[in-house]
Amino acid sequence: MSRGDLLKKIFRSYKSRSDEAFLEAANEIIQEERQKHHLILANELSKILENGGSPKHTEIRGAFESLPKDVDRNAPLVDIRHPDRFLADVVLSAEQEQIINSILFQFRAWDILEANGLRPSHRLLFCGPPGCGKTITAEAIAGELGIPLLYVRFDAVVSSLLGETANNLRKVFDFASRGTWVLLFDEFDAIGRSRDDATEHGELKRVVNSFLQMLDRFNGNTIVIAATNFEQSLDPALWRRFDEVIRFDKPELSQIQMLLQSKLRGKFVSKSFFASAEKRLLGMSYADIERACLDLLRKSVLESTGKLTAADLDWAIKRQEIRKQAVARFSSTENPQVDKD
Repeated sequence: MSRGDLLKKIFRSYKSRSDEAFLEAANEIIQEERQKHHLILANELSKILENGGSPKHTEIRGAFESLPKDVDRNAPLVDIRHPDRFLADVVLSAEQEQIINSILFQFRAWDILEANGLRPSHRLLFCGPPGCGKTITAEAIAGELGIPLLYVRFDAVVSSLLGETANNLRKVFDFASRGTWVLLFDEFDAIGRSRDDATEHGELKRVVNSFLQMLDRFNGNTIVIAATNFEQSLDPALWRRFDEVIRFDKPELSQIQMLLQSKLRGKFVSKSFFASAEKRLLGMSYADIERACLDLLRKSVLESTGKLTAADLDWAIKRQEIRKQAVARFSSTENPQVDKD
């Protein structure tokens, strides 16, 4: 039965007050989640049906709790996101794919490992230049596991009040401990800069110390991912806390080919266009290439141009170059220290 039909069945069972029909539809959904290997979600749904309550680690419990907030500005410290991306939507190297599949396998076998006195590898550091797939890969991991992404908002976490940044991080970890998530610290260098950096003040050094302690003590059924464009600035002690370090670089020719095939498949693209585009796009980030593909698709649809041509490719690449120059000018104006990719 399709997901739409199952949802209709649940709604009808509610209107008719039919427990039997509801349980039948609910069990079908649980079986479907098991077939997708979303075992944690399937087990939690089964427990809810069996005992009427939520298990210890469940998003359902966390979803109805107030999000942690910064006391100074009353701003939420995290966002709860439900990614619709999967690994099939991400172009990964063979090495990256091997590591991530191992992480997924271990996470799905969390209970088995714990029963044998072990814990899965669940603390990951993603590093590399901007636009090369760090954030989208974190979203894909959450999508594959069928669990929400808990996105840490550093604009709210980092506070001007003495000691409040560490307190905000504590709130984030406390909230995360009450659910099952992919916990993402994007732009991690905002709080993880080296304590040996003479330009950093004492407060940030205390934040790094606090984060190290919190990460060591955190025992939630959660994958923790820290992502940074400036790995060279991270404190050395942070590197030792992560089970896996995955480097994300600009795509090679083979990866550009896969990305183009994914984004432009069936969109009036000739083999010669692909061959030319792969070489022309070499050196650009995944994000830039994806934006160029979207520009080409919009142009093709709105102008009814039919097959994409070399001139269309020139136009799309030029748009990305102009955009990059604008970003570089803005960055240098706002912050002369920004490393422009």
